[in-house]
Amino acid sequence: MSAPTTRRRAVTVERLLDAALETFADTGFAAASVEDICRRGGFTRGAFYSSFTTKHELFAALMTRETARDLAAAEQLVAEVSGAADPLVAAVDRVAGLLNASRTWTLVLTEYQLLAARDADAARLLDRFSAGMAAQVAEVLVRAADTLGITLTAPAADVAHAFLALHHGLALASASTPGTPAGAIERTAFLALVRGVTAPTP
Repeated sequence: MSAPTTRRRAVTVERLLDAALETFADTGFAAASVEDICRRGGFTRGAFYSSFTTKHELFAALMTRETARDLAAAEQLVAEVSGAADPLVAAVDRVAGLLNASRTWTLVLTEYQLLAARDADAARLLDRFSAGMAAQVAEVLVRAADTLGITLTAPAADVAHAFLALHHGLALASASTPGTPAGAIERTAFLALVRGVTAPTP
């Protein structure tokens, strides 16, 4: 495949993922059709099936992209506040703000997780993806702790699972509680979690 063709395909995939995220946010994964995604992105069904064989395969690509973006952004934010008066609080504030900004994706993912309880394809996909995502989060937590001059007092993998569970639970709670200040609950909960599983590095 030539370089221009590869670039065009990459652009097509990105636009399909953008269209899928918007469509899933509006109608939910189960209700959204391939035609709905293509219509929103301005593509034909052929363009979709030249990149993905199923909606589930597209969702896997969407999970990979959104997770990578959020983790990279979070790590950058932590690095930027390492010199703050209270870097731990500053880091939690910045990361909570980032996650609140990506709440649309969090709700889409949470809906897919609920679907997995009754859909075998979704369950298999999440089973493959979840372990890898938790491992990536654990790696970021270890590096962030080092940057902030703190030590994790619980296994990084356990902290990662707790963080992910808290994040998704709070996203659902905030979505069903209109009027809650954006990010307020997240900051309080994340700070409590982080303080409970860290200590200053000797």
